[in-house]
Amino acid sequence: MKKLLLSCSLLLAASISAFAQSSATAQASDPFAGKVKFNQETIDFGTTKLNHPVSVTFVFKNVGNTPLLIENVRPSCGCTTPSYTQEPVLPGKEGKIVATYNAAVLGEASKTVSVKFKGIDQELDLHFTGKVVQ
Repeated sequence: MKKLLLSCSLLLAASISAFAQSSATAQASDPFAGKVKFNQETIDFGTTKLNHPVSVTFVFKNVGNTPLLIENVRPSCGCTTPSYTQEPVLPGKEGKIVATYNAAVLGEASKTVSVKFKGIDQELDLHFTGKVVQ
């Protein structure tokens, strides 16, 4: 009985250790894990008319324990203009990034804005898509 109890205890300890290591590895490979969480990283704005700008809003939450500051938001082309929360976003609070697309070309649109947060070396790409019609 003692051997069975010892074996079960060792198996449980090994399982917990493996789970903790896989969680740590996942966070290490994602520099945003435990710091910022977006409601959506891709938005479909649907259909808009030619020469009618359309805006999408990316909402994020600071899930870390220190203030989060956006250093820069860079659009993939000159047809997109970003605006974003300028002040530090406190832990547990939300901020936003608004991307306005100048719908001057007919057809499918697929755009990207790259976000750089202070203290995180990697940029995060946010995407939006839709269709421009006559």
